[in-house]
Amino acid sequence: MDPVKNTWQKENKFISLIFFGLFFVGGIVFAQELPLIARNLEIADPEVMIRDIVSQAEEGLVRASTPYDKNIIGVTAEDPIMVFGKETPTTLPIISFGEALTKVSNVGGEIKKGDSITSSDRPGVGQKAEQSGFVVGRAMQDFDQEEGLILVFVQPQKMLLPSETGFGGVLDQILSGLRIPETIPEVLRYIFALLVGAVSFIIGFFSFIKALREGLTAVGRNPLAKGSIQAAMILNLIGILILTLAGLALALFVILY
Repeated sequence: MDPVKNTWQKENKFISLIFFGLFFVGGIVFAQELPLIARNLEIADPEVMIRDIVSQAEEGLVRASTPYDKNIIGVTAEDPIMVFGKETPTTLPIISFGEALTKVSNVGGEIKKGDSITSSDRPGVGQKAEQSGFVVGRAMQDFDQEEGLILVFVQPQKMLLPSETGFGGVLDQILSGLRIPETIPEVLRYIFALLVGAVSFIIGFFSFIKALREGLTAVGRNPLAKGSIQAAMILNLIGILILTLAGLALALFVILY
């Protein structure tokens, strides 16, 4: 048997086993509705329980008890798949990015899927966010009871109302996201998409102006070739438009996927 072919077959089988192993493990992980990764952190508040919203205070981590608490850290998790940090009698696993069952109430109104969830004056319990401020994440389920549990996509950050999401608001949200290690990849993804979209629009705009100006100049210099110049100019402008739209579509793809 050809030794080269035999080696290739062995390598191919090994790669296939790795691929199917990763596929199988990935399927198990993403099928879970529990948080994937948490960190064991020291808790100062002895009354903190699983599924509480916690924040950083002078004495340490405690149950968040102030609406729109700017020091929100995350939610205490139950049975996370992966936990970093040493477990001690005074630690609890806390998730700062990902899905987690979270205590909420209807103090701020009925919660709908997609609503931002912030802390409330009930220790460890969240509520619907109705104004700009710090939130713990986004509701993934509806909720219309006095108090209970819902699935929340935890991502502590400053949330701004649509009326306040101008350039300064967007910059503020980006800076807020960069302060949380778990959200840095997502924030960088949005920054990249913003740059791609902005560069595509700027290049397309100035190329369009340049092509239009050069076309009009060429027609003025050679009126007899007006038809062919106009046809070339139209094709050039269509090409610029297609490239600009492709850049904007790429930016949108980066944001959505």
